[in-house]
Amino acid sequence: MLAVLYLIVCAAFGISFVSLCIPDTGRFFTACSPGKSVVGKLPPVLFVVPAGITVGLMAVSMFNYYAIYLLNLVVENHDMARRAGVLVTFAVFIILTGVNFTSYIKRQHKSSDSEESKIPVYVHSTSNVIYYGIATVIFTGVAAFLMLYSYRITDGILYAGYSVYSDLSPHTAMTSSFAVGYNFPTQYIHFSGDGIQYHFFFYFLAGMLEYLGFSIDLAINIPSIITMVCGFELLGALAVLLSRKKASFMLAPVFVLLRSSFNVFVHIKELTATGVSFINAVKSIAQSDLWYEVTPFDSWGIWAINVYSNQRHLMLGVSAMLILIILMIPFVRRMCISLIRANDIGEGPVEVRYLKTFIASREAWIFRKDDPLNPFGITLLACVIAAVMPFFHGSALIGTLLVLLIMAVFSETRVSYAMIAGIAVLSSFIQTQIFAGGASSVVLLKRAAGFIVEDKSPKGISNYLVMVTGLTLIVAGCYVIYLLIRNIMGRKPVYRELLFLAFLAPMIFAFNFQVSLEMLANHKFIQFSLILIDVFVAGGISELFSPPSKLSEKLPKAGYIAVRIGLIALACVLMVPLTATGASEWCTYVNRNRNCVEVDTRSDLTEWIIDNTNTNDVFLTPQWTLNRFYLTGRPSYYGWPYYAWSAGHDTYTREDIYYWLISGCNNNIDEFRRYCHERGITYLIDDPTFFQFDYPDGVIYNKEFFAENLTPVAYFPEEGTTIYRVD
Repeated sequence: MLAVLYLIVCAAFGISFVSLCIPDTGRFFTACSPGKSVVGKLPPVLFVVPAGITVGLMAVSMFNYYAIYLLNLVVENHDMARRAGVLVTFAVFIILTGVNFTSYIKRQHKSSDSEESKIPVYVHSTSNVIYYGIATVIFTGVAAFLMLYSYRITDGILYAGYSVYSDLSPHTAMTSSFAVGYNFPTQYIHFSGDGIQYHFFFYFLAGMLEYLGFSIDLAINIPSIITMVCGFELLGALAVLLSRKKASFMLAPVFVLLRSSFNVFVHIKELTATGVSFINAVKSIAQSDLWYEVTPFDSWGIWAINVYSNQRHLMLGVSAMLILIILMIPFVRRMCISLIRANDIGEGPVEVRYLKTFIASREAWIFRKDDPLNPFGITLLACVIAAVMPFFHGSALIGTLLVLLIMAVFSETRVSYAMIAGIAVLSSFIQTQIFAGGASSVVLLKRAAGFIVEDKSPKGISNYLVMVTGLTLIVAGCYVIYLLIRNIMGRKPVYRELLFLAFLAPMIFAFNFQVSLEMLANHKFIQFSLILIDVFVAGGISELFSPPSKLSEKLPKAGYIAVRIGLIALACVLMVPLTATGASEWCTYVNRNRNCVEVDTRSDLTEWIIDNTNTNDVFLTPQWTLNRFYLTGRPSYYGWPYYAWSAGHDTYTREDIYYWLISGCNNNIDEFRRYCHERGITYLIDDPTFFQFDYPDGVIYNKEFFAENLTPVAYFPEEGTTIYRVD
C-alpha cells in the first residue's frame, strides 16, 4: 500500500539524516550525560530511530506539501498535480536517503581506521533488549488504545468519543480536505476564504495517508500513535541521559500518562464528607464520566490524558522539542566543565577567568576546532527541525525557543542557538505570509499576567500550581537540590540544574504573556514544562529505587539494607500521589468515550458531493461540528464558530453575514445571490439541523424562501436533506 510506503520513506530518510548528523552516538551520549557509563545503559537506537522518524515525517510531509502547492500553479488537473507531487517527493527522498546512508557508511569506515577512541562503545545485552523492548511495546499499546478507542470506523460508521469529537471535528475536515478535496491554497475548512492560521501540516500528512490508501481513522490514528511512541522514547532517553538510571526510561512517560495533581484527593475528601466510605468514593470516581473540576476549566480535561487524544499533533511537537533540547545539551555541559577548569588553572583573579571563559572565549560563541562531536551536523539537524516546525506545531516551537534561550545563556557555541532561532523565525515569517497574510494574524503577543487563575497574586498562582501539578514540581525540585549539593561537593558540572531552570521557561512565559485570542491556549506551554520536568521526577524516583553504590561503602551492611528499604518504601509512597489523579482521569476517559458521535462515512450526501461538485466549491451549511459533510473535503462558509475563533479568524463579522444569509437577506433573492457570489458560496445544504441552533432575536432559518427561489440539485429523503445550487 502506498500509504505504508510513504511512512517508510519518511522513516528511512529521517533515520539516515540523523545518523549522518550524529555519526558517533556513544560520544554524543557521553557529552550529554554526567558519566560515560550511560553508553552501556542506553542503546543508540532509542534516540536515532524516534528522532529520525520524527524528522522524516516532518521534512518529507513539508516538502510534499510545497511540491503539490507549486505544481498547482502550473498544472490545472488537481489530481495530476497531487500525484506528481507524491512521485517527486518519493524520488527526491529515496535519493537523499541513499546519499545519506552512503556518506554515513563511508564516515564510519574512516572512523574505524583512525586511532581508537576513548569513548566506550555500546554493547548489546539481553537485559537491555528485554527491558527496552517491553517498554516500547507498552508505549505502543497505550498509544494505540488511547487513539483507537476514541476515534475509529466500524462497519462504515465513524465513532468519535464524547471527549474528543469537538477537537477532532476540524481535524477530520482538514484531513479530508487534502485527501478527498484539494485544499490548495490552504484554507480553514470550517471558515472558507480566509486562509489558515492554525498549524495544519500534521493533518496534511494524515490527508496524504488517506489519499494513498488508508481510511480516515487510520490516516489520523497511525501517525498519532507513531509520534506518541517517538515522544515517549525520546523523553525516556533524555531521562536516562540526565540520571543514568535505566528505570527513568519507563518512569518519565508514566508520569506523563498519569499526571500528578491533588484533584483526586479533593474529590475523595468531598465524597467522604457526605458520608460515603473511602472504598465507595474510589468506586464512584472510577465510574465517573466527567472530569472533576477544582481549578478553572478542569471540567474540559485540559490537563488530563484526554489532551493527547484531542490534539493529535501535540506529541509530534513534543518530539521535535525533545530532539532540539537533547541536541544542545552537550554545549551546556561543556560550558560548565570549562568554568570548573577556569577556576583551577590560569592566571589572574578567578572572576576574570570566569568571565573570559563565559564570554570572551572562542568556544563560548563558535564551534571548537576539530570537534569530534560534529557540531556542524548537530546544528544542521537542529536548523532543519526548526525550519519545518512552525506549521506542524507553532506553540511547541515557541516553547522550544524559550527553553533554548535559557540554555544558550549558559552554553558554548552560542552561534548555533542564534542560527536555530534565526531559521525558526525566518521560516515562520515566510509561512505565515503564505498561509495567513503575516505573523500578526497568527501570533498575538501581549503582556497578560496570571494565565486563567482567578487570584493573580503570587499566593494565588502558587496555590494554583500546587493543585494542578501536585508533587511534580516538589519532587523534581528536591531532586535538583540533591544534584546541586552532590555536584558542588564533588566539583562536577551543574548543567542539569541549569536545564531544570530552562525547562521552567515555557511555564513562566504562560503566566506572563498571551500568544493567541484564547488565553486558555497557554495551557500547552505549562504542559510542555511539566513534560520536561517529569524527566527530573523520574530521575528522583529512580534514585530512590536505586541509590548510589557508594552509599554501601559508607554504611555497615545492616544500615545500608535498612536505608535501601526505607528509600524504596518512600519511592513507592510517592508514586501514589504522583499518579493517582492521572489514573482517575484514565477512568473518566474510558467511561466518557463509551458514548460517541456517529458519522456515516457512506452517506449518500457525502458520496454525491464528492462525485458532483468541484473541490473548491463552498457550501452554506448549518453550524456543524463533526458531520458527514466534512468527509467530502469541501469548505463550509461558517461551521462551528469556536474552532475558527480559537484559530484566530474574525468570526464576529462573518456571523452577522451568516445570519443575514440563512434568513434570506430580507426575502431578497438577488441580494442573497450577490452575497453568495462575493464569498464564493456555490451550494446551500438545507438540513433539519438548521433548526437545532439558537439564533439571535429576529434571525430564523428561512427554509420556505430557499425552496421557492433556489433550484434543488439533490435530495436525500432518508436524511431529510436537500442541496440547492446558488446560481
